Amino acid sequence: MMPHRMNGQLSHRSLAEVIREISAKFQSGRLRLERERVQVAAYFYKGHFIYAACNVRTFRLREYLLKSGTLSLEQLARFDERVPDLELGRKLISEQLLTTERLEQVQSKQVSDILRRALLWTDGLWEFDQRSLLDETINLNVDLDALLVEAERRLTAEESQTVKTDVTHEDVEAFLERLHRAESYYDILGVESSVDAAGLKSAYYELARRYHPDRFRKTDPTLLTRLESAFARITQAYDTLRDDQLRANYNAKLQARRKAQKIVDATAKPVAPEPEPVQATPDVPVVPAAERAAHDFKEGLAALEQGQRSLAAGLFASAARLVPNDPRYRAFYGQLLASQENTRRAAEAELQAAIKLDPGNADYRVILAQLFRDLGFSIRAKGEAERAVAVDPNNRKARDLLRELKGV
Repeated sequence: MMPHRMNGQLSHRSLAEVIREISAKFQSGRLRLERERVQVAAYFYKGHFIYAACNVRTFRLREYLLKSGTLSLEQLARFDERVPDLELGRKLISEQLLTTERLEQVQSKQVSDILRRALLWTDGLWEFDQRSLLDETINLNVDLDALLVEAERRLTAEESQTVKTDVTHEDVEAFLERLHRAESYYDILGVESSVDAAGLKSAYYELARRYHPDRFRKTDPTLLTRLESAFARITQAYDTLRDDQLRANYNAKLQARRKAQKIVDATAKPVAPEPEPVQATPDVPVVPAAERAAHDFKEGLAALEQGQRSLAAGLFASAARLVPNDPRYRAFYGQLLASQENTRRAAEAELQAAIKLDPGNADYRVILAQLFRDLGFSIRAKGEAERAVAVDPNNRKARDLLRELKGV
């Protein structure tokens, strides 16, 4: 469970990452940000972003009312400039200078701009306090997920402008082959097991800068699908290792696996001296990737029926890696990732890949909508549920989910 208060530096952990954790864990409280003399306070309720304020004059409510032409300078002159924005809003409504609807429209623009600016900070301090709650009841139309995506794309674009990267097709193939051979999360990220938080973040962002699927949208669809699957594994590895408790649990499992392998090696029968190499004969069966994938998928379904979710996830992951263009494998793997809080971010990539491969499958869209709902992305959840109903109007799960998201 997240402690009542936590803090850090934006140079070590981006604001988008902090917000995603708050949303994923359905936390309530105040996220305070400070960079040089600029301060921002963002409030959350059960993982939902509800309001933000900034001490910079140009981001105050008074300025937005003037810039939008909602009120004149003369109308605002009788209100003290030191009055907090929320109090100013209440006074304007009580004196019938503003309607509640118009105030919320202006505030939505204001807080979106505040958060949009803060999301681009690459240094500064942050502190989240669950005990500091907003007393006001506010209902603003702010698409948090869109702001996060916009910020991440802008930061990635800025990095690509300052760092020259020439990633060839051979580089990509070598990268995918390295991931295929990786036996641990450390191998996936290309780091030592002793890596600290800063080194871990540096490795992750270097991989994202070079091989993120967004950089290859115009390339061969098959290669793009392979990269999306690969980056789902990278994200899962990063999300596990950057969390101290998850990393400790993973290290314990890794150590147990290695001990077991040592016991097997120690008790293995002595072998005769290695004979001269012989040519392979046609009698030696070679199992095609598609056949192996089908077998792993079938075994995964059996494991799932028996409640062995971890085993099922591993088998589905294997099937998805062997045949990444089969939407069933990607969807089942994504659904299992979505069921675990620490792997939900990786789940989105798998489910999006499944939908891209089979856009007419409403069930896949329902699973993705449920994931967005669980992450607190209500707008994206509703949109995906609507698309599921449009694809299959008779899909009961899609209709029920859409009614739930609409609050009907």
